[in-house]
Amino acid sequence: MKPFEDALKNQPLGPMLSKAASVECISPVSPTAPDAKMLEELQAKTWYQGEMSRKEAEGLLEKDGDFLVRKSTTNPGSFVLTGMHNGQAKHLLLVDPEGTRSNSY
Repeated sequence: MKPFEDALKNQPLGPMLSKAASVECISPVSPTAPDAKMLEELQAKTWYQGEMSRKEAEGLLEKDGDFLVRKSTTNPGSFVLTGMHNGQAKHLLLVDPEGTRSNSY
């Protein structure tokens, strides 16, 4: 199973943005700060890397299927799934189906 590739397949088709354009995008959601218990649980996961930039996250990925979850540096309080797909890093802002930042993982 390749969780990152499966997540990409489930994304709705829409306008594609280049990486350069998407860096400047700010999410319209109003995130709430994660609680201490949630952060403690996240820090115990091997896939969670804490707050880091897109560039730093991309530097940790080596091959297709590699992924990590990180705190966003451009959307405070939000989390991002960063993974390698077809030799290219992809970044997905994690939101729940109602369009708000997800506290679940």
